[in-house]
Amino acid sequence: MIELPEAYTIAQQIAETLKGKVIERGVRGNSPHKFAFYNREPEEYESILNGRTIGGAYQLANMIMVPAEPDFVIGLGCGGERILYHENESTLPKKHQLLLQFTDGTYLSVSVQGWGAALLLEESEVETHPFCGGRGPSPLSDEFTLDYFLGLFGTLKENDPASAKYFAITKPGVAGMGNGCLQDILFNAGIHPRRRVISLSDDEKRAFYEAIRTTVREMTDLGGRDSDYDLFGRPGGYRRILHSKVVGRPCPKCGTPIEKTAFLGGASYFCPTCQK
Repeated sequence: MIELPEAYTIAQQIAETLKGKVIERGVRGNSPHKFAFYNREPEEYESILNGRTIGGAYQLANMIMVPAEPDFVIGLGCGGERILYHENESTLPKKHQLLLQFTDGTYLSVSVQGWGAALLLEESEVETHPFCGGRGPSPLSDEFTLDYFLGLFGTLKENDPASAKYFAITKPGVAGMGNGCLQDILFNAGIHPRRRVISLSDDEKRAFYEAIRTTVREMTDLGGRDSDYDLFGRPGGYRRILHSKVVGRPCPKCGTPIEKTAFLGGASYFCPTCQK
């Protein structure tokens, strides 16, 4: 699933590899997908994209924003996608939800796995689109300060039942954060995913903040997590601490077997000793 580290990595790679390429043909997928999120009809994608030029891509939360100049932006991500660059048609996937063919004979393919977006937005629509805006500063930015993070706790009601997991990825949420990144963040902070966030002490809040900053930075610096792939089909270099394959294995800190719980629509992994 594309989250902030993967969105940042792929956006940088698109900016370096595709900037200046001219779209010969843009196709809104050759295979229907119930959870591929579009905002225009197929013929609009083709008529708008054909002849436009790829600009400098950038990351916005868990979205990859690819300028289709002039005036438009392609929004990718927000879920499970394989976004791949192809030097020729021989490696194209049989099924795709967006395909850009460039005048130099290269391609960009987007295949949705689970759910994901392939939006074609006017530049003026980006700021107000629910997939793109309104999540606050990136944990990688200077604006994501301890004071900002502590201020998020001010949005909680008295006796608020929100868990640490809900607080981080749903409401108020941290930009680009999803269940995948959160596993190691909570482990590094020593916080259980079900822990009522309102019960955190000042020291625990600070540990939560530091874990977000350092863990997301490490994930990003290493090109994303090893469960996801970059623009060239290579897995990320960050080796996850907690995931499905370590359930029952000893915690790397204390040796207690790692456990799994189904919570808020997805699996959560934790050490019952380190994350009470």
